[in-house]
Amino acid sequence: MDFFDLVASVITGWNLLFLAAGVFCGIIGGALPGISPSMTIALLLPISLYMPASYAVMLLIGAYQGAMYGGSISAVLINTPGTASAAATAFDGYQMALNGQAGKAIGMSLTASCTGGLISAIILIFMAKWLAAASLKFGPAEYFGVMLLALTLIAGVCGDNMLKGVAAAALGLLAACAGQDPIVGSDRLTFGIFSLFDGFAMLSVFIGVFAMSELLTQLKQKPEALDLPPELMDYKKDKLTLAEYWSQRWNMLISGLIGTFVGILPGVGGSTASFLAYAEAKRRSKYPEKFGTGVIDGVAASEAANNGVCGGALIPMLALGIPGDVVTAIMVGAFVVHGIKPGPLLFSQNINEVYTIYVSLLLSTVFLLLIGMLFLPLVVRIVRVRKSILFPCVFILCIVGTYAARGNLFDCAAMLGFGLFGYFLRSNKFQLAPFIIAFVLGPEAELNYRLALRISDNNYMTFLEKPISAVLLLLTVVSAVFFVRRSMKKA
Repeated sequence: MDFFDLVASVITGWNLLFLAAGVFCGIIGGALPGISPSMTIALLLPISLYMPASYAVMLLIGAYQGAMYGGSISAVLINTPGTASAAATAFDGYQMALNGQAGKAIGMSLTASCTGGLISAIILIFMAKWLAAASLKFGPAEYFGVMLLALTLIAGVCGDNMLKGVAAAALGLLAACAGQDPIVGSDRLTFGIFSLFDGFAMLSVFIGVFAMSELLTQLKQKPEALDLPPELMDYKKDKLTLAEYWSQRWNMLISGLIGTFVGILPGVGGSTASFLAYAEAKRRSKYPEKFGTGVIDGVAASEAANNGVCGGALIPMLALGIPGDVVTAIMVGAFVVHGIKPGPLLFSQNINEVYTIYVSLLLSTVFLLLIGMLFLPLVVRIVRVRKSILFPCVFILCIVGTYAARGNLFDCAAMLGFGLFGYFLRSNKFQLAPFIIAFVLGPEAELNYRLALRISDNNYMTFLEKPISAVLLLLTVVSAVFFVRRSMKKA
């Protein structure tokens, strides 16, 4: 099938329906403070397991794009970013709302999000030919080098305390070891529990660490705060004009590119991209002193960047199997369940699914624009829901979603256990990203390491004799030295 036939096969009524549903759910999840994009994807994951692969891809990609925008709604209207990546949006967005320009700020955040998402989707598609050619040169040794480099780069998302980040990653690797040995099939860390013979279900880990731990963290607030509906700014006046949107074209282009290339870096995420783009927009501005007082430039930069991360984060995930952020780490698990294994062989074995991802990313920007405009009044009403009502509903979704995946009560117990574990990590200033990324990448790293040794008759030099593997191992050593020195300087 040629390019146009593949695209046409993806654009079906049901695919588009699930894409629209994903965008809508993502907007709601992003707009609700405390419901992060990763939590939104984790809650949708059980539903996606019962769908055909194309429907699941459309649902999750749409939710990812929608959630990255949704955080700006609460950032502008109640000065409470629904997502970490919308924090920079609140600087000028809420000030614009105070100045009677809430409608203009919401309009700018929506159109900038769509523009940034479109830029990143185009870059991803144009890199496809190069990714496909490179994928054919990878074997177990090269793939192990990629996984090892990715695990080393986790140190870059460890926050101020590298030791805590490495400890979280080690715990992630330990949790991934539970179950059967991937080569000889012997039991490991099962403690005689039959339900652990297949290891911990990814769904239990994702929902527990993200959704359940977030609920426990939010419940630390005073009861009055949980039962108090937020006050909203008036968003129905002073709408964004086409001239105002066009005046930000270069700002959105540069910010979208920043978001895309930040998204490529494993584990960095949308918040870093939005702050970098905001700082760059301020640096280039003719009136930098006005940033933070309600200028539209700040909203455009932040939102174009955080949605640009969506396409950027998919590049290392599709090409190398390395999640670009926490959300794509969850997506890796969902794709594997549906027989789509991200990594070097994806472009030769699952080309139809690759084009499904491309089309869903492109069309999600269109649906984001349409749904964002049509359903804004409904989303605003949902934002006003008290947390005392919202959180019990989320708790029930966590339990039902985890149980429905395999009909196993042990998975629910594991989910609650990982919820407590995630709460412990949050309470003690540990980053969740190192744990999750290590949990996802650990099994693949071990499998390819042992396969490479079996193929080479236990010759450890095989990792250095192959050029690509040798370069990746060299980069791993350089990265490890860099992160250790940086940590020592901070200490």
